[in-house]
Amino acid sequence: MGTHSSNRTSQLVSRSVLAVALAVILVVAGAVAWIGLGDRIDDDATTQSTSADCLEGDAQVSVIADPGVAPALQEIAKSYNALRPTVRDYCIEMDVRPGDARATLDGLTAQSWDTEAGGPRPAAWIPESSVWVAALQTAEPDALQGAPESLVKSPVLFAVRPELATAAGGRVMWIQMPFLTYADAFAAYGHTAIRGSARLAMPQGPQSDATSLAAQGYVYNTVEPDGAGPLTVDGVGKPNIQLGLRQLMRNPPRAGDGSAEAAVRAIISAPNLDAAQVRSVPISEQRLYLATKDDDEARIAIIRPRGFTPMLDYPVIRLAGETPAHASDAVAEFLTFARKPEQMRILTQAGFRGAGPLPEATATVDFPDVPQEMPQPEPEAVIATNRIVLRSAVPAS
Repeated sequence: MGTHSSNRTSQLVSRSVLAVALAVILVVAGAVAWIGLGDRIDDDATTQSTSADCLEGDAQVSVIADPGVAPALQEIAKSYNALRPTVRDYCIEMDVRPGDARATLDGLTAQSWDTEAGGPRPAAWIPESSVWVAALQTAEPDALQGAPESLVKSPVLFAVRPELATAAGGRVMWIQMPFLTYADAFAAYGHTAIRGSARLAMPQGPQSDATSLAAQGYVYNTVEPDGAGPLTVDGVGKPNIQLGLRQLMRNPPRAGDGSAEAAVRAIISAPNLDAAQVRSVPISEQRLYLATKDDDEARIAIIRPRGFTPMLDYPVIRLAGETPAHASDAVAEFLTFARKPEQMRILTQAGFRGAGPLPEATATVDFPDVPQEMPQPEPEAVIATNRIVLRSAVPAS
């Protein structure tokens, strides 16, 4: 009797375990099937949205971008266009083209956009920095659709003769920027043998946003050393700040076409420190990377001043006014696509900082962490600074 009871109990237990196991298998199988079905539904939806009939026809949507970031965005646009995206029943083709910032500002603030001179009116503008956001907001506040968001960034630094970097020894601070223009600038670092100033160029040519950002870095670190808030127009207006900004613009050396790259070439080509017409220049990390990435040995050095670092932020300015709804929505979808890892990698591998891997360090540029980014200044503070250091970025009155 005891044996039969034990056998029946074992059978019952075995059947219960088997039932539970079968139930688990069915649940797992159902979940896998559901996930697979979801994937197929997503794939079908994607196929449908990219190959659906264009009830409203084809639409080309234009974006004007800073010449430095435009090539990467053009590559991303090719991938996006290959998907045949549909927005509001339009089949969309994104057209990214490089554009000079001042010419774009003038076009957007004119009575009407000149298509013969500037091509189709853009639905969005991605300049080198928020210097141009401030200019557009000041000149035409209604031209912006929402608050611009940064696409990628690049810190501003000084490209300098190697002798200067060695003499400074990592001790240069943003607040000292005007003092670099003095004849005995490097005596403060114990190097009286270096004759003359840092011969700091302040480029005024196209894509000279780093000139403005470096000046903002000096002002911000002087009036907000603790980073308590953004730079204000009152901060720029302080007498000592005005004197410092004007000192920076007191006969700065110029090289070639007035660009930062021309200054870099002048620094590199000089046979020695004394012969160097230009010894230092503010430039973005990304542009210096492009200018020197093929060098086997460093021919120019970097000074990264201590303090809050100004950043070129490549803001996406979505434009209001004449921009139709489908174009505005297409820009938003394109930028969502551009921020995906495989697309962002195209940007970061070109030396921009974003959510992707940076290039390998070169002989000149090593891409260190930026411990403290300077907050975005108030637009009025940017304009007030540029009235002294970069008048090309000040909108017409």
